Amino acid sequence: MKVKSLIVMVLAGLLVFSGNVLAERPPGAGGGGGGGGGGAIVMPDYGDLIKLYRDEWGVPYPSLETLAPDPETGEMVDAGLCWQPLAVHAGDETACPSYCFDGVISNPPGEVVVDVDQYTCGVMAGCAGCTEEVDFGRMNEARSPDTVFESQLDDVIVKLSTADCLSLDAAGRPVASWVEDDVLTSSAIDSPLQNLAIYRELMLRGDTGVLNGLLPEDASVLDTAARSLGAASDKSGGVNVDMVAYLNQIMGLDIAPTILSPPLCETYREEVQGVIQLVEKCFLNYVDYTYDREDNFGALPAPAYIPPTFPESGMFEYLYVVDDSTPTFGKATGPILDAVFCVDEDGNPVIPTDPSGECVGEIAEGYTDGNIGGFAQAADDTRAVIDFMHSNPLPEDYLTPVDCEASDDIHYDLSISEQSGLQVPKNYVSGGEREFFVNVTNLGPDSANGTVTVVATNTNGDTLLGNWEFTFIALPAGQTVSFTQYFTITTTSANINWNATVVADPPGTDPNTGNNSVDAVSKVRASGGGGH
Repeated sequence: MKVKSLIVMVLAGLLVFSGNVLAERPPGAGGGGGGGGGGAIVMPDYGDLIKLYRDEWGVPYPSLETLAPDPETGEMVDAGLCWQPLAVHAGDETACPSYCFDGVISNPPGEVVVDVDQYTCGVMAGCAGCTEEVDFGRMNEARSPDTVFESQLDDVIVKLSTADCLSLDAAGRPVASWVEDDVLTSSAIDSPLQNLAIYRELMLRGDTGVLNGLLPEDASVLDTAARSLGAASDKSGGVNVDMVAYLNQIMGLDIAPTILSPPLCETYREEVQGVIQLVEKCFLNYVDYTYDREDNFGALPAPAYIPPTFPESGMFEYLYVVDDSTPTFGKATGPILDAVFCVDEDGNPVIPTDPSGECVGEIAEGYTDGNIGGFAQAADDTRAVIDFMHSNPLPEDYLTPVDCEASDDIHYDLSISEQSGLQVPKNYVSGGEREFFVNVTNLGPDSANGTVTVVATNTNGDTLLGNWEFTFIALPAGQTVSFTQYFTITTTSANINWNATVVADPPGTDPNTGNNSVDAVSKVRASGGGGH
């Protein structure tokens, strides 16, 4: 019996880690849940998200309190407490003239900050070229509404709940596998939006939320959260501390209760609706997170399945060039660390060129760190492995299949569309005969059984005429079943409130009940014509 493996993977882009680690928390930085000045919490301005001078917690250092002239009156007033942009292009006199910064900061060594107006906190004239915006690439989708993330998370739940097997790939992404007619299909969670939805859910609720029990056994909450950011990222940018901190602000995680609560808060000066004032900014506290590159990739994929005869943790397979002139290619099977993090004596990446997959230079495996810097590195390392697999892909027929057997579990996702799932008269004449339509779709993967119940109530919540129940059996995946019901309702209520809810049979076979119910309203007239 030949089992074929189709592993769906989309490249998460090439990123570069940048982290500034300081020896100790600066004096005056806010602790969990409070800031120094007690200013109002405001939503961030997403216009200029530039690289900042931050401490090891990812909290921007505020400039010192000082006096500065009010631009309107010229009067010297309290100022300072500004964000301090890094002079990323210091040394390039054309882009960043030397008058834009005062000098080198001693801790961390070599860092230079751009001069800002200490009253408005704006970069000084002619110095904008010193700064560098954070490039979010595909992760700009973090600006999506919460409803989008919830919808994407529903898709993830269905995918993981309906799988015969759950595992982690070489990058640490969750992989769902199905076996049907002795054919194996495997699919990693690779969509940027779905990975951002996973990150958001894990940071808000951890393993007590809707993903409880749906991640592979070896997937820890914070490791999975970091890997999700790496999988969502773009190859043109870099997962760094600034990006992680800004993403938390964009997604509203900095002002919501999270698994990392209480947050770290600090008071800054900022322009809010044209007025300079003190505001409080909060940042997620990753202080308890630790990351070790060697331990991380030494335990992936999980469970181990490569090579098939004697599976060994930390091993994966990829395409390598045997002869550039021919050209010919071969299949290498070796350690993830050797292939992805192998560098020459100058620190340049080296791809192993023999079937053993062993590094021919030095392995840059020694990264060990914690806090938000370690979290950002974990995300970027995930990106690096995904990029490597995408750039050196084996043909499908040469991939070792994930070790998975078909289960006897039955799962399907029943859905009632908000747009067309329940169609009722928009206007209804009390006592007249009309009809409604209810449509239930089975999103699969298995055939579905269930009952849909339609209830009509008046404005006081009292049931009108009773409930209607419609049962269906063995509805194929991808198909819709429709029911039509004529009714006559006599009521003095101004509205008829309708609800249709579908329940799977047996219970528990539908892992996603968020799309199982829909509401509609009919306006009631005492007499006269009515229509849809």
